[in-house]
Amino acid sequence: MGSLASRLSPNLKPCLRLLIALLCLPLLGMAHKKTVALRFFVEANAQDTDRFSDPLRLQNPPRDIYIEKLPRINEREIRGIYPFHAANGTWGATLVLEESGRLNLQVLSNSMRGKLIVVFVATSAGTHQVADMVIDKPIDDGVITIPHGLTDIEIGVLAREFHLIKAKPQIKKEKSEVPSDMSRSSGQ
Repeated sequence: MGSLASRLSPNLKPCLRLLIALLCLPLLGMAHKKTVALRFFVEANAQDTDRFSDPLRLQNPPRDIYIEKLPRINEREIRGIYPFHAANGTWGATLVLEESGRLNLQVLSNSMRGKLIVVFVATSAGTHQVADMVIDKPIDDGVITIPHGLTDIEIGVLAREFHLIKAKPQIKKEKSEVPSDMSRSSGQ
């Protein structure tokens, strides 16, 4: 008894190889796909062309800005989350980023200081702008906090998709650049 391939005519062998390749193709995309998209976009200049930026209406307070078309950080760079209740009745989350996300956050927090970072979340329930935050200091530990704006559904999806951190991650304290005697308000 010979193999099936040895019994086929020479003209059918390439077809058999193609058929096997086509049957194996779906296995390449079998990796777990996230059911949530969490994207961080940085404020862009109004003079940037529509190739690089999009207009956006911020919600609170309402105002118009432009954001970069490509996110600087996304859900593939998140290692774990620590969800918490925000003061306004929504949810917030502290995110611990993978190494590539940590480097992206470090670069943008150093080079884009004073600009806004806008967070969007998308689940099967829809997409919405969660929060906008001012980039006010360098962040090199890979920990970023969304202070509020996440819904119960979004937190539920995030909790299923990412490793839950049991205790709030400690944010590394910066050394003050102001001498201690100058850190008090001059009005005292």
